[in-house]
Amino acid sequence: MAFSLRLPRALCGAWLLVSGCADSSTADALIGPDGGSVVHEDGVTLTVPPGALSTFHQIIIRPSDEKLSRGGFEQVGGSYLIEPRILRFKIPAQLTFDKSVKDKPTVLIKPGEARVIAYSSADDKPTAYIGSLGIVAAAKGGDPVAIVDAPTLSRTPDATDLNAASVNVGELMVSPAGLTTLDIGFTAFDPTGQSQRLLNGEGSSYCGFKFGSVTGASIIGGCSTGTASGSLALNSPQATVQVLPFLIGKLERPVVVEVQLGSGDLAVSAGYFAFNTSPCFLESCSGKGMCDDSSGKALCTCDEGYAPGEAVSCDCVPKCEGKQCASDGCGGNCQPGCNADTHSCNFDNGQCVPLPPPETTGDDSTGDMTTGGPSTTTTTTGDPSTTTTGDASSTGAASTTSGSSSGSSG
Repeated sequence: MAFSLRLPRALCGAWLLVSGCADSSTADALIGPDGGSVVHEDGVTLTVPPGALSTFHQIIIRPSDEKLSRGGFEQVGGSYLIEPRILRFKIPAQLTFDKSVKDKPTVLIKPGEARVIAYSSADDKPTAYIGSLGIVAAAKGGDPVAIVDAPTLSRTPDATDLNAASVNVGELMVSPAGLTTLDIGFTAFDPTGQSQRLLNGEGSSYCGFKFGSVTGASIIGGCSTGTASGSLALNSPQATVQVLPFLIGKLERPVVVEVQLGSGDLAVSAGYFAFNTSPCFLESCSGKGMCDDSSGKALCTCDEGYAPGEAVSCDCVPKCEGKQCASDGCGGNCQPGCNADTHSCNFDNGQCVPLPPPETTGDDSTGDMTTGGPSTTTTTTGDPSTTTTGDASSTGAASTTSGSSSGSSG
Protein backbone atom coordinates (compact mmCIF):
# COMPACT_ATOMS: atom_id res chain seq x y z
CA MET A 1 0.00 0.00 0.00
CA ALA A 2 1.30 3.48 -0.85
CA PHE A 3 0.60 6.64 1.11
CA SER A 4 0.97 10.16 -0.22
CA LEU A 5 1.21 13.18 2.04
CA ARG A 6 1.46 16.74 0.70
CA LEU A 7 1.89 20.02 2.50
CA PRO A 8 1.13 23.50 1.15
CA ARG A 9 4.04 24.77 -0.89
CA ALA A 10 4.35 27.86 1.33
CA LEU A 11 5.29 25.59 4.25
CA CYS A 12 7.95 23.75 2.32
CA GLY A 13 10.11 26.72 1.39
CA ALA A 14 13.33 25.80 -0.35
CA TRP A 15 13.58 22.42 1.38
CA LEU A 16 11.70 20.33 -1.15
CA LEU A 17 13.58 17.24 -0.03
CA VAL A 18 11.70 17.21 3.26
CA SER A 19 9.19 14.35 3.41
CA GLY A 20 5.72 15.56 2.46
CA CYS A 21 6.85 18.73 0.70
CA ALA A 22 5.99 18.81 -2.99
CA ASP A 23 5.17 21.25 -5.76
CA SER A 24 3.29 20.66 -8.98
CA SER A 25 6.36 19.07 -10.61
CA THR A 26 7.09 16.66 -7.74
CA ALA A 27 5.50 13.29 -7.03
CA ASP A 28 6.00 11.40 -3.78
CA ALA A 29 4.61 8.43 -1.89
CA LEU A 30 5.28 6.62 1.36
CA ILE A 31 6.01 3.01 0.41
CA GLY A 32 6.67 0.10 2.73
CA PRO A 33 6.78 -3.72 2.81
CA ASP A 34 3.46 -4.04 0.95
CA GLY A 35 4.84 -2.14 -2.05
CA GLY A 36 3.22 0.68 -3.98
CA SER A 37 3.75 3.21 -6.78
CA VAL A 38 4.95 6.76 -7.31
CA VAL A 39 3.49 8.37 -10.47
CA HIS A 40 4.87 11.61 -11.86
CA GLU A 41 2.61 13.75 -14.03
CA ASP A 42 5.16 13.58 -16.88
CA GLY A 43 4.48 9.86 -17.26
CA VAL A 44 7.30 8.48 -15.10
CA THR A 45 6.13 5.62 -12.85
CA LEU A 46 8.07 3.68 -10.23
CA THR A 47 6.34 0.49 -9.05
CA VAL A 48 7.80 -1.18 -5.95
CA PRO A 49 6.68 -4.83 -5.55
CA PRO A 50 5.68 -6.32 -2.17
CA GLY A 51 8.70 -7.50 -0.23
CA ALA A 52 11.16 -5.14 -1.91
CA LEU A 53 11.38 -2.94 1.21
CA SER A 54 11.57 -3.91 4.87
CA THR A 55 10.48 -0.53 6.26
CA PHE A 56 8.60 2.56 5.06
CA HIS A 57 10.38 5.16 2.90
CA GLN A 58 9.20 8.40 1.36
CA ILE A 59 10.07 8.12 -2.35
CA ILE A 60 10.14 11.31 -4.39
CA ILE A 61 10.33 11.91 -8.17
CA ARG A 62 11.29 15.41 -9.38
CA PRO A 63 12.72 16.83 -12.66
CA SER A 64 16.49 17.10 -13.08
CA ASP A 65 18.71 19.11 -15.44
CA GLU A 66 21.33 16.39 -15.78
CA LYS A 67 22.01 14.81 -19.19
CA LEU A 68 22.53 11.06 -19.23
CA SER A 69 23.47 10.36 -22.87
CA ARG A 70 26.41 7.94 -22.99
CA GLY A 71 28.07 6.14 -25.86
CA GLY A 72 25.44 5.39 -28.48
CA PHE A 73 22.54 5.88 -26.03
CA GLU A 74 20.82 9.23 -26.68
CA GLN A 75 18.52 10.67 -24.02
CA VAL A 76 14.93 11.35 -25.10
CA GLY A 77 13.11 14.08 -23.15
CA GLY A 78 14.03 15.27 -19.68
CA SER A 79 15.67 13.49 -16.78
CA TYR A 80 14.27 12.91 -13.29
CA LEU A 81 15.78 12.48 -9.85
CA ILE A 82 14.27 9.67 -7.75
CA GLU A 83 15.17 9.75 -4.07
CA PRO A 84 16.44 8.62 -1.64
CA ARG A 85 19.43 7.54 -3.70
CA ILE A 86 20.83 5.34 -0.95
CA LEU A 87 17.76 3.08 -1.06
CA ARG A 88 18.30 -0.53 -2.16
CA PHE A 89 15.50 -2.93 -3.17
CA LYS A 90 15.48 -6.62 -2.25
CA ILE A 91 13.35 -7.21 -5.36
CA PRO A 92 13.82 -5.02 -8.47
CA ALA A 93 11.35 -2.15 -8.84
CA GLN A 94 9.82 -1.42 -12.24
CA LEU A 95 10.51 2.00 -13.78
CA THR A 96 8.41 2.97 -16.81
CA PHE A 97 8.27 6.02 -19.10
CA ASP A 98 4.88 6.56 -20.69
CA LYS A 99 6.23 7.58 -24.08
CA SER A 100 6.88 5.69 -27.27
CA VAL A 101 10.50 5.28 -28.42
CA LYS A 102 10.83 3.41 -31.70
CA ASP A 103 14.62 3.12 -31.96
CA LYS A 104 15.85 0.63 -29.33
CA PRO A 105 13.91 2.04 -26.35
CA THR A 106 16.13 2.22 -23.26
CA VAL A 107 16.08 3.50 -19.70
CA LEU A 108 19.21 5.23 -18.40
CA ILE A 109 19.86 5.47 -14.67
CA LYS A 110 22.72 7.09 -12.81
CA PRO A 111 22.60 5.66 -9.28
CA GLY A 112 25.85 7.24 -8.10
CA GLU A 113 28.17 10.00 -9.21
CA ALA A 114 30.03 8.30 -12.05
CA ARG A 115 28.49 5.48 -14.06
CA VAL A 116 25.26 5.38 -16.07
CA ILE A 117 23.50 2.03 -16.50
CA ALA A 118 21.43 1.30 -19.60
CA TYR A 119 18.40 -1.03 -19.57
CA SER A 120 16.97 -2.15 -22.89
CA SER A 121 13.18 -2.40 -23.07
CA ALA A 122 11.07 -5.28 -24.35
CA ASP A 123 8.63 -2.95 -26.17
CA ASP A 124 8.51 0.64 -27.39
CA LYS A 125 7.92 2.07 -23.91
CA PRO A 126 11.23 2.41 -22.03
CA THR A 127 11.03 0.07 -19.04
CA ALA A 128 13.69 -1.07 -16.56
CA TYR A 129 13.89 -3.22 -13.44
CA ILE A 130 16.19 -1.45 -11.03
CA GLY A 131 17.71 -2.26 -7.66
CA SER A 132 18.52 1.30 -6.61
CA LEU A 133 17.42 4.88 -7.24
CA GLY A 134 19.08 7.87 -8.88
CA ILE A 135 18.74 10.15 -11.90
CA VAL A 136 16.76 8.49 -14.71
CA ALA A 137 15.81 9.24 -18.32
CA ALA A 138 14.37 7.56 -21.39
CA ALA A 139 16.77 6.99 -24.31
CA LYS A 140 17.08 5.49 -27.77
CA GLY A 141 19.73 3.63 -29.73
CA GLY A 142 22.91 2.24 -28.26
CA ASP A 143 24.60 -1.14 -28.40
CA PRO A 144 25.87 -3.39 -25.64
CA VAL A 145 29.54 -3.14 -24.72
CA ALA A 146 29.74 -6.96 -24.77
CA ILE A 147 27.56 -9.96 -25.57
CA VAL A 148 26.87 -12.72 -23.05
CA ASP A 149 27.29 -16.04 -24.90
CA ALA A 150 26.45 -18.21 -21.87
CA PRO A 151 24.40 -18.72 -19.84
CA THR A 152 21.19 -17.70 -21.58
CA LEU A 153 19.90 -14.63 -19.75
CA SER A 154 16.30 -13.54 -19.18
CA ARG A 155 15.32 -10.02 -20.15
CA THR A 156 13.25 -9.49 -16.99
CA PRO A 157 13.69 -10.81 -13.42
CA ASP A 158 10.31 -12.55 -13.33
CA ALA A 159 11.15 -14.57 -16.45
CA THR A 160 14.11 -16.24 -14.71
CA ASP A 161 13.85 -20.00 -14.15
CA LEU A 162 14.17 -20.43 -10.39
CA ASN A 163 13.93 -24.21 -10.73
CA ALA A 164 17.28 -24.44 -12.45
CA ALA A 165 19.77 -26.87 -10.95
CA SER A 166 21.79 -25.64 -8.00
CA VAL A 167 25.42 -24.77 -8.71
CA ASN A 168 28.21 -23.65 -6.41
CA VAL A 169 30.28 -22.24 -9.23
CA GLY A 170 28.69 -20.40 -12.15
CA GLU A 171 30.32 -19.60 -15.47
CA LEU A 172 29.93 -16.54 -17.66
CA MET A 173 31.15 -16.43 -21.26
CA VAL A 174 31.34 -12.98 -22.86
CA SER A 175 32.42 -11.52 -26.20
CA PRO A 176 33.52 -7.87 -25.82
CA ALA A 177 32.71 -5.32 -28.52
CA GLY A 178 36.17 -3.96 -29.31
CA LEU A 179 37.15 -3.33 -25.68
CA THR A 180 40.50 -3.84 -23.98
CA THR A 181 39.03 -3.85 -20.46
CA LEU A 182 35.63 -4.99 -19.23
CA ASP A 183 33.84 -4.56 -15.90
CA ILE A 184 31.38 -7.27 -14.89
CA GLY A 185 28.88 -6.71 -12.10
CA PHE A 186 26.62 -9.26 -10.42
CA THR A 187 23.71 -8.07 -8.25
CA ALA A 188 21.52 -10.59 -6.41
CA PHE A 189 17.82 -10.22 -5.58
CA ASP A 190 15.59 -12.49 -3.50
CA PRO A 191 12.35 -12.85 -5.51
CA THR A 192 10.46 -13.88 -2.36
CA GLY A 193 11.53 -10.78 -0.43
CA GLN A 194 12.06 -12.99 2.65
CA SER A 195 15.81 -12.64 2.91
CA GLN A 196 16.97 -10.88 6.07
CA ARG A 197 20.63 -11.03 5.10
CA LEU A 198 22.77 -8.82 2.95
CA LEU A 199 22.86 -10.39 -0.50
CA ASN A 200 25.37 -8.05 -2.13
CA GLY A 201 27.75 -6.99 0.60
CA GLU A 202 28.12 -4.01 2.89
CA GLY A 203 28.75 -0.72 1.09
CA SER A 204 28.75 -2.17 -2.43
CA SER A 205 26.09 -3.66 -4.67
CA TYR A 206 28.57 -6.03 -6.25
CA CYS A 207 30.43 -7.93 -3.49
CA GLY A 208 28.01 -10.82 -3.19
CA PHE A 209 30.03 -12.65 -5.87
CA LYS A 210 33.65 -12.74 -6.95
CA PHE A 211 35.68 -14.04 -9.87
CA GLY A 212 37.24 -17.49 -9.90
CA SER A 213 39.48 -18.72 -12.71
CA VAL A 214 39.46 -16.75 -15.97
CA THR A 215 40.40 -17.65 -19.55
CA GLY A 216 40.91 -15.19 -22.39
CA ALA A 217 41.62 -12.37 -19.93
CA SER A 218 43.33 -11.51 -16.66
CA ILE A 219 41.76 -10.07 -13.52
CA ILE A 220 42.75 -6.47 -12.84
CA GLY A 221 40.21 -5.41 -10.19
CA GLY A 222 37.59 -6.54 -7.70
CA CYS A 223 34.43 -5.32 -6.01
CA SER A 224 36.21 -2.82 -3.76
CA THR A 225 35.86 -0.19 -6.51
CA GLY A 226 32.10 -0.20 -5.95
CA THR A 227 31.25 -0.33 -9.67
CA ALA A 228 31.63 -4.03 -10.51
CA SER A 229 32.26 -7.48 -9.08
CA GLY A 230 35.51 -7.58 -11.03
CA SER A 231 37.39 -6.14 -13.98
CA LEU A 232 39.17 -7.95 -16.81
CA ALA A 233 42.04 -7.06 -19.11
CA LEU A 234 41.09 -8.83 -22.33
CA ASN A 235 43.54 -10.75 -24.50
CA SER A 236 41.08 -12.78 -26.57
CA PRO A 237 37.87 -12.20 -28.57
CA GLN A 238 36.04 -14.21 -25.91
CA ALA A 239 36.54 -14.46 -22.17
CA THR A 240 35.19 -17.00 -19.67
CA VAL A 241 35.03 -16.28 -15.97
CA GLN A 242 33.90 -18.37 -13.03
CA VAL A 243 31.25 -16.83 -10.78
CA LEU A 244 31.79 -17.71 -7.12
CA PRO A 245 29.65 -16.83 -4.09
CA PHE A 246 31.54 -14.35 -1.93
CA LEU A 247 29.75 -12.36 0.79
CA ILE A 248 26.43 -13.87 -0.23
CA GLY A 249 27.53 -17.20 1.28
CA LYS A 250 25.35 -20.29 1.34
CA LEU A 251 21.81 -19.66 0.05
CA GLU A 252 18.55 -20.88 1.54
CA ARG A 253 16.64 -20.36 -1.71
CA PRO A 254 17.39 -19.34 -5.32
CA VAL A 255 18.23 -15.72 -6.09
CA VAL A 256 17.93 -13.75 -9.31
CA VAL A 257 21.25 -12.29 -10.45
CA GLU A 258 21.49 -9.27 -12.73
CA VAL A 259 24.55 -9.10 -15.02
CA GLN A 260 25.98 -5.69 -15.90
CA LEU A 261 28.78 -5.23 -18.43
CA GLY A 262 30.59 -1.93 -18.51
CA SER A 263 33.56 0.17 -19.46
CA GLY A 264 34.36 3.73 -18.47
CA ASP A 265 31.24 5.69 -17.45
CA LEU A 266 28.72 3.34 -19.12
CA ALA A 267 27.41 -0.10 -18.18
CA VAL A 268 24.67 -2.12 -19.82
CA SER A 269 22.31 -4.49 -18.04
CA ALA A 270 22.63 -7.73 -20.01
CA GLY A 271 19.85 -9.67 -18.27
CA TYR A 272 19.21 -12.06 -15.41
CA PHE A 273 19.94 -15.66 -14.41
CA ALA A 274 19.03 -17.82 -11.41
CA PHE A 275 21.64 -18.93 -8.90
CA ASN A 276 21.41 -21.26 -5.92
CA THR A 277 24.07 -23.07 -3.92
CA SER A 278 23.77 -26.80 -3.31
CA PRO A 279 22.99 -28.18 0.17
CA CYS A 280 26.62 -29.32 0.50
CA PHE A 281 28.07 -25.87 -0.27
CA LEU A 282 30.69 -24.96 2.38
CA GLU A 283 29.94 -28.17 4.32
CA SER A 284 33.11 -30.10 5.26
CA CYS A 285 31.59 -32.80 7.50
CA SER A 286 34.06 -31.70 10.21
CA GLY A 287 36.92 -32.72 7.92
CA LYS A 288 36.17 -36.38 8.71
CA GLY A 289 34.01 -37.39 5.77
CA MET A 290 32.32 -36.38 2.52
CA CYS A 291 29.06 -34.47 2.01
CA ASP A 292 26.45 -36.02 -0.28
CA ASP A 293 23.37 -34.05 -1.45
CA SER A 294 22.06 -36.46 -4.06
CA SER A 295 18.90 -36.85 -1.96
CA GLY A 296 18.30 -33.10 -1.93
CA LYS A 297 19.66 -32.79 1.61
CA ALA A 298 23.19 -32.48 2.91
CA LEU A 299 24.25 -35.83 4.43
CA CYS A 300 27.70 -36.89 5.62
CA THR A 301 29.44 -40.14 4.73
CA CYS A 302 31.92 -40.36 7.58
CA ASP A 303 35.38 -41.89 7.94
CA GLU A 304 35.92 -44.99 10.09
CA GLY A 305 35.52 -44.14 13.76
CA TYR A 306 33.09 -41.28 13.04
CA ALA A 307 29.32 -41.09 12.59
CA PRO A 308 26.93 -38.41 11.24
CA GLY A 309 25.98 -35.84 13.89
CA GLU A 310 22.86 -33.72 14.29
CA ALA A 311 24.35 -30.97 12.10
CA VAL A 312 26.13 -31.62 8.81
CA SER A 313 29.07 -33.06 10.70
CA CYS A 314 30.97 -36.23 11.51
CA ASP A 315 31.27 -36.86 15.25
CA CYS A 316 33.85 -39.11 16.91
CA VAL A 317 32.41 -42.45 18.12
CA PRO A 318 33.68 -43.29 21.65
CA LYS A 319 35.66 -46.58 21.83
CA CYS A 320 34.66 -47.98 25.23
CA GLU A 321 33.48 -51.51 24.52
CA GLY A 322 34.74 -53.77 27.36
CA LYS A 323 36.39 -50.85 29.16
CA GLN A 324 35.70 -49.57 32.66
CA CYS A 325 38.00 -46.56 32.46
CA ALA A 326 40.78 -44.94 30.34
CA SER A 327 40.38 -42.64 27.28
CA ASP A 328 37.42 -43.11 24.96
CA GLY A 329 39.46 -41.89 21.97
CA CYS A 330 37.30 -38.77 21.59
CA GLY A 331 38.70 -36.56 24.29
CA GLY A 332 36.65 -38.06 27.11
CA ASN A 333 36.89 -41.06 29.46
CA CYS A 334 35.11 -44.40 29.49
CA GLN A 335 32.53 -44.91 32.21
CA PRO A 336 31.82 -45.77 34.99
CA GLY A 337 35.44 -45.12 35.91
CA CYS A 338 37.28 -46.35 39.04
CA ASN A 339 36.74 -45.63 42.73
CA ALA A 340 39.85 -43.65 43.52
CA ASP A 341 39.86 -44.86 47.13
CA THR A 342 40.03 -48.55 46.27
CA HIS A 343 41.06 -48.93 42.62
CA SER A 344 43.23 -47.46 39.92
CA CYS A 345 42.90 -47.63 36.14
CA ASN A 346 45.06 -49.84 33.99
CA PHE A 347 45.23 -47.60 30.94
CA ASP A 348 46.53 -50.44 28.75
CA ASN A 349 43.33 -52.48 28.97
CA GLY A 350 40.89 -49.97 30.48
CA GLN A 351 40.21 -52.07 33.58
CA CYS A 352 39.99 -51.02 37.22
CA VAL A 353 42.51 -52.86 39.44
CA PRO A 354 42.56 -52.90 43.27
CA LEU A 355 45.01 -50.66 45.02
CA PRO A 356 47.82 -52.57 46.96
CA PRO A 357 47.45 -52.85 50.78
CA PRO A 358 49.07 -50.08 52.81
CA GLU A 359 52.73 -50.67 53.82
CA THR A 360 53.47 -51.78 57.53
CA THR A 361 56.75 -51.48 59.58
CA GLY A 362 58.19 -53.44 62.63
CA ASP A 363 57.33 -56.87 64.12
CA ASP A 364 54.83 -56.73 66.96
CA SER A 365 55.42 -60.45 67.94
CA THR A 366 59.01 -59.88 69.04
CA GLY A 367 58.58 -56.41 70.32
CA ASP A 368 61.25 -55.17 67.90
CA MET A 369 59.99 -51.74 66.78
CA THR A 370 61.54 -49.44 64.33
CA THR A 371 60.88 -45.79 64.73
CA GLY A 372 61.72 -42.85 62.71
CA GLY A 373 63.84 -41.08 65.35
CA PRO A 374 67.32 -41.84 66.64
CA SER A 375 67.68 -45.08 68.68
CA THR A 376 68.59 -45.04 72.36
CA THR A 377 71.21 -47.53 73.74
CA THR A 378 72.44 -47.88 77.24
CA THR A 379 75.97 -49.23 77.79
CA THR A 380 77.83 -49.52 81.06
CA THR A 381 81.51 -50.32 80.99
CA GLY A 382 83.79 -50.44 83.99
CA ASP A 383 82.59 -47.99 86.53
CA PRO A 384 78.92 -48.73 87.14
CA SER A 385 78.36 -45.14 88.08
CA THR A 386 79.03 -44.01 84.53
CA THR A 387 76.20 -44.43 82.01
CA THR A 388 76.35 -43.52 78.28
CA THR A 389 73.01 -42.97 76.51
CA GLY A 390 73.23 -42.44 72.75
CA ASP A 391 75.89 -39.86 72.07
CA ALA A 392 75.55 -38.22 75.49
CA SER A 393 77.34 -39.33 78.81
CA SER A 394 75.88 -39.04 82.27
CA THR A 395 76.77 -40.28 85.77
CA GLY A 396 74.28 -42.34 87.73
CA ALA A 397 73.23 -45.80 88.75
CA ALA A 398 73.75 -48.47 86.13
CA SER A 399 70.96 -50.79 85.25
CA THR A 400 73.34 -53.21 83.54
CA THR A 401 76.79 -54.16 85.05
CA SER A 402 79.76 -55.74 83.43
CA GLY A 403 82.87 -57.00 85.32
CA SER A 404 83.05 -57.46 89.10
CA SER A 405 80.85 -55.65 91.52
CA SER A 406 80.87 -55.35 95.37
CA GLY A 407 77.98 -56.66 97.33
CA SER A 408 77.06 -58.59 100.46
CA SER A 409 78.51 -61.99 100.89
CA GLY A 410 77.59 -64.78 103.00
